[in-house]
Amino acid sequence: MSIPMFIIIPLIDSIGFENGTTILFVSMMLSFIAIYLGINSVRKNVGGGYIGFRSAFITGLVITVVMSVIYTAAFMLEINVFSPAFADKYDAYILTQMKSMHATQADIDKFTADAAIRHASRNLFVNAAMQIMKPLLFGGFFTFSSSLILRKKEFIPESKLN
Repeated sequence: MSIPMFIIIPLIDSIGFENGTTILFVSMMLSFIAIYLGINSVRKNVGGGYIGFRSAFITGLVITVVMSVIYTAAFMLEINVFSPAFADKYDAYILTQMKSMHATQADIDKFTADAAIRHASRNLFVNAAMQIMKPLLFGGFFTFSSSLILRKKEFIPESKLN
């Protein structure tokens, strides 16, 4: 998830925000295939071809949390160290989009005031909390769906239950 971000954000002026965000979104979705592959690997290598929903879900959540923390750390590093002007470029892009969609001057003024407050109070913990939500939400969806798809209970004959 992080590698495309380190490539796209510095090149955002030449790529454009529409293309850049699309590429980053698609790369994030593709990286969540690791959840499916991780659950499948645990099913094959640890469970002997079987895994319950709970075990699959916990496995997926661990993968999701690890991926989300790495993504958030990389994003914070990129935005605060390597590309600190990105936030200003993004705000300028949003203002351009608002004007092209004929937003009212009150809405534009509100966005500008909110952006000024955001820039004045750049709290790393708040920014990190906001950034980690996106991969956690998507990862949760992939974890749930992969757990449903890959769950496979071992068949135990009734004679062995007694």
